[in-house]
Amino acid sequence: MKKIYLFLILLVSTFILIGCNKEKPDDNTIVGWDGKSVTYKAINIKNFGSATPAGTTNYNSGDDTVSIWNIDASLDNYGGIQTPTLTLDFSRAVIFKMEVISSYTQYIVKLAVEGESEYYYVLSDEGVPGVVSVNVVDAMLSDKYRLRNTQPNPGYNQGWKHAGTKKNCNFHILAKGPDGEKQTAELIIKSISVYNNQPAVTDIKIISDQLVDNHIEALKGSSGIRLQSTISPSTIVNKNVIWTSSNPDIASVSKDGFLLFAGVGETSIHATSEIDQSKVASIDVNVKSGYEDPTQLTDKLNSLNYQGNTSDLATFNDLYRTSWDTEKAMTHSLSYVGLDALDYRLSSYSLRVDNYFNKNNANDVKDAENNKNSNFAYADLSLGKGNATVYRNIAGKLYKEQYNGTLKFAYAVYNGTWEKSPSYQEQAIVIWNNGDIKKYEINVIATTLIADYSALDLGNTDLWTVPDRQKQSIDPIAHALSPARLTIESNVARIKQNKYPEAKYCFGGILSNILTVDSDNMAEIILDVHNLNQMNEFVKTMWELKIIYYDQDGRTVINSNPLKIASGNTVGLKTINFTPVYRRFRIYLVVNGSDIGAQFVDAQMEIRSLKMHTID
Repeated sequence: MKKIYLFLILLVSTFILIGCNKEKPDDNTIVGWDGKSVTYKAINIKNFGSATPAGTTNYNSGDDTVSIWNIDASLDNYGGIQTPTLTLDFSRAVIFKMEVISSYTQYIVKLAVEGESEYYYVLSDEGVPGVVSVNVVDAMLSDKYRLRNTQPNPGYNQGWKHAGTKKNCNFHILAKGPDGEKQTAELIIKSISVYNNQPAVTDIKIISDQLVDNHIEALKGSSGIRLQSTISPSTIVNKNVIWTSSNPDIASVSKDGFLLFAGVGETSIHATSEIDQSKVASIDVNVKSGYEDPTQLTDKLNSLNYQGNTSDLATFNDLYRTSWDTEKAMTHSLSYVGLDALDYRLSSYSLRVDNYFNKNNANDVKDAENNKNSNFAYADLSLGKGNATVYRNIAGKLYKEQYNGTLKFAYAVYNGTWEKSPSYQEQAIVIWNNGDIKKYEINVIATTLIADYSALDLGNTDLWTVPDRQKQSIDPIAHALSPARLTIESNVARIKQNKYPEAKYCFGGILSNILTVDSDNMAEIILDVHNLNQMNEFVKTMWELKIIYYDQDGRTVINSNPLKIASGNTVGLKTINFTPVYRRFRIYLVVNGSDIGAQFVDAQMEIRSLKMHTID
């Protein structure tokens, strides 16, 4: 009997164990693709194959996440893993969804298609956490990649080249470190899903009874309204949207679409498809103050408390943000009397003044003495010809002044010795005697000028170095870099990439001498890009600014591989802000013809000037 009991106990135990195993399969097993959808959990992802020689993963059991690492500290500086092979049917939508917990800097997702030697970019230069979900084809065909050097061309003009076919594919999920820096990178994710069992989102609309021509108007503080959305086609299962506001201080929107009118001004509200975040609908929102009528605006301005008061500041700010018929541009000129210590940039009714006043510069001190009134030195601000009443908000205090040709703003203060005035912002409403109402804004920024290079200076070998490997014994850092060919013509520095024969990528540049900043303040570089050439509609020359840091002695290099701080492929005046990690550094000004995949060997840019200062 005992033997029978023992047998029955063992038999029951075996069935229990088998049942448990059936209910709880090995979590390490990678889920199979059924041709419709698949979700890979973190513990599955850790077993994915590497997409690059240096891609690796680590499972974090504590929070059920997986870390994707690039462990090769190379200049390419990205690496990661790839999904198992999926047979994708491109007659239907292909949705890629990933739950991102955090990213060291950025992440990249590529699509590898069987028979293709290159990869298609689905996502790149992303770094924000949260759930990202996109229609793969629409993401690849987006303007983001159309305007860059994306190779191969997925079919920007004709549509996806594999439309209507089935192809074996893999997704590559890559962690990316800072450009030009020898730094490993980490991407932490919770899950990855791929859906191939639903139609593509073709349209999304925002609906409201108060919506007229895609526009909503309301008074500040008025009752909020409920926004709704529709997604086409009707067969889309997930019709949820993500609501966002371009400026919540003007109009905010809740996660369920309730719109509130918080401040005066114009902004936009966006509804993004949750399942396909490449599909976004937007509406314009204009929140009014109630003083859009010029007479009412003038009366309200005159009722405020001025003479340096702050009690009516909030009301004045609402009036300044109010829109009226003639407020958009100053028909009168906005300028100031030029001084060596000041430099300015003007756009529309906004004036940016860089205050370079230097108490150790005899000319600056002489100018300050000549423009002294009480304990301040003033620059003259001109609004053009005519007389007007000017209502001014200067650094948070209200003033009312009569304009008869000039106004003044302080740029230096005398306290035993001359010092530059601290930065301040001014906003003003101008009511001209003829009834015109205009406004202007001035930002006076206390700065210290570090470098001011004209095009001719960029060609000065005492100030800038063109890399040359034959001279590495003189400067092993500068002359190990990729070179550019530099010529000066008509006050423009023409910089053309001049790669070494064995170089893989088409970029090169010139390197400044060591610059020194005296504090940990933010630095600002102003680059005047005159012209950029391009190979075709998609492959365009890029300008880049990179930094090489030096130790306090100015001889010991911190990072021999330059760290990129900015880049672009458009012309005009470019303002780049960064906080130097070390006080001494060199600027590597680069022309780049090899952004994503394509190689433009004739890449060339023209630069008018480069200026740098710190913001005090």
